[in-house]
Amino acid sequence: MVASRAGRGRAAPAGGRRRLLLAGLAGASVFVTRLARAQTFTATSISQAAQDARRDVGQLGRRADDLLRRTAAAGLEQGGAAVRRFRTEQVSLARDLAAIFNGRVAEDDWLLIVPTRELGLVLTMRPLVIRLAPKPAEVEAALKEPLPQIAPQPGDSADDVLLAIVLVVSGLPHSGMAAARRLKSDAGLTEALKAVAGAVQGQHYGLAALELQHLMNMLVLPRTIAIINERFGPDAERTLYKALTVRFVPFIGWTYFVTLLLAAIYQNRDTTAPVLR
Repeated sequence: MVASRAGRGRAAPAGGRRRLLLAGLAGASVFVTRLARAQTFTATSISQAAQDARRDVGQLGRRADDLLRRTAAAGLEQGGAAVRRFRTEQVSLARDLAAIFNGRVAEDDWLLIVPTRELGLVLTMRPLVIRLAPKPAEVEAALKEPLPQIAPQPGDSADDVLLAIVLVVSGLPHSGMAAARRLKSDAGLTEALKAVAGAVQGQHYGLAALELQHLMNMLVLPRTIAIINERFGPDAERTLYKALTVRFVPFIGWTYFVTLLLAAIYQNRDTTAPVLR
């Protein structure tokens, strides 16, 4: 009898626990359902034009990735074939991207197309009221720009030459080499430059592309931007950001811009050979 009473005594809490468990599962189901609904893009949360633009910009981003991959793989080619291919293939890429942002999707929806990894850069740019995507005329002007010609000066290191290329492609003046060297006082930027230099000198151009992306991420850090403004003038930050937006960095990341940097390095092979080989 004692055992029987003890069994009945334990049954009641177990039943209570089952009821609590079922209630908890029901509550969790409601929460998950609500969360799923909240995360679903609908006509009221994002326009159809913005949804289409997100998809198409993603596809063009993959085209930019492929262009970078093929340009890096062509690093050992002799002559200027790799540079010519890049300059030809970038035209349709840039024009297709410009068409999306200058007719297919409203500027108010552009932030919805920014990938999360570039959101910090975009939010940093916003106080300067910089248009996140270039106008068609700006794209055409950028496509016509020649790649920079860099002639190392006596005493220049591989770091100096590569930094000069990066700064010129970023729209900053080549004449300010003293100012450029001031940037090298930043330990993180100097380390990134040395990594790029090592990859280029070793002719590891795929690695160089990765290191160039890291270098550009270092270049847009607030502490580096402060040095740029100090040494190149108060408009330097805006100039740099405009050079990034015309290559659609806020929307497709660094791949297009880094491919441009690789092409510029290839273009200057002969003049920079004494320090980059």
